Amino acid sequence: MSPVSAIANRTALVFGASGITGWAIVREALTYPTATTFSRVIGLTKRPLDREKSFLPDDSRLTLAHGVDLTASVDDVVAKLAEIDGIKNVTDVYFAAYIQPAGTSDFVGFDILKEVNVRILETAVQAVERVSPNLQFWTLQTGGKSYGFVHVPHLGFPKVPAKETHPRIPQPYQDQVFYYAQYDALQRLSAEKGWSFAEIRPDLVIGFVPGGGNAMNYVQALGIFLSFYAYRHQDSSGEKKTIPYPGPLAAYNSHYTEIGQTTLARAHIFASGLKDAQSGEVYNVGDSPVTAGNSWAEKWASICDMFGLAGVPPEESASFSVAAYMAQHRDEWESFETQHGLMPGVIQRTSWEFMDVLTSLPVFDRQYDLTKARAAGFESRSNVLKNYEEAFGLMKAAKIIP
Repeated sequence: MSPVSAIANRTALVFGASGITGWAIVREALTYPTATTFSRVIGLTKRPLDREKSFLPDDSRLTLAHGVDLTASVDDVVAKLAEIDGIKNVTDVYFAAYIQPAGTSDFVGFDILKEVNVRILETAVQAVERVSPNLQFWTLQTGGKSYGFVHVPHLGFPKVPAKETHPRIPQPYQDQVFYYAQYDALQRLSAEKGWSFAEIRPDLVIGFVPGGGNAMNYVQALGIFLSFYAYRHQDSSGEKKTIPYPGPLAAYNSHYTEIGQTTLARAHIFASGLKDAQSGEVYNVGDSPVTAGNSWAEKWASICDMFGLAGVPPEESASFSVAAYMAQHRDEWESFETQHGLMPGVIQRTSWEFMDVLTSLPVFDRQYDLTKARAAGFESRSNVLKNYEEAFGLMKAAKIIP
């Protein structure tokens, strides 16, 4: 398959442009794979995204449009999209929108979570088809739930490295994975149409979100926690304060696949530019070694060092809850926030539960096999630790951390 698209005058449309993936796609589409790949890039958000504070390039090809509510009717979404300059020329759609209704998670409220996220995808497709007659390609982002990672207590540890050819998990747990239903919806909606699609499947995403609010951004929680911990435990002696990994030893040593948001964004764009690829292809993507994955044991000390802390392994059975720590010291955080002139209220918009889950529950290897994407020609990779440095650097510039 060739990674060079024959489509001229391509226009990219990104759903979820303020999220950890969508924001990166908007940024990368202006330069990757070349500075002229897209003649226009349109980023859609439900709430306004401040152009000056978004850390996006000042590029005349970029349009940011807000107020697109995918929970509304198709007609309402069509009317909103129709107002956007250039919407008729859209060729490539990157779907990175996600809604987590109150009271739902990977462990409760499966039916509601699935119904909402399948419905917003179907609404988006039907609306785009009505306003964008040149639609050629659609990407859908999923993740490790496709391999049953959240159903380990019932299904046992997953087979690793996880491959795209592995079958769906069995019922009744299969019905609890909304990614499957989204994929099936795209297959049905694209059948006998002039556009095709691909599923992009990362596991753990390292990145930055402008505005400080995203349900899937554990790096923000990690950066806030480590900067606050370093502040509370600073020592006049100059010695680094030790900090144990906030989870059990089994999770500390388990392997998984990480990806920086830049590489993830490029994977979406790469897949949409492939010629002769069969519709519905699934691609595991990551910055980790192709089949071995990474572990917290390999990087915890290096990440902590970025904050002047000495990261150490956990005790055999110890499990430190970051969420509980931040809740316990909430009053001190407010003083810390004021002292350093940080973005107000960011702690309330940070997903502490998500970080606790990621650092404590995966006591098993879950790394991906990345062979398929590499064989297709996707060679973009970056250093995992540099991804953390970049994310923390952007968080500092955005005044999320000092």
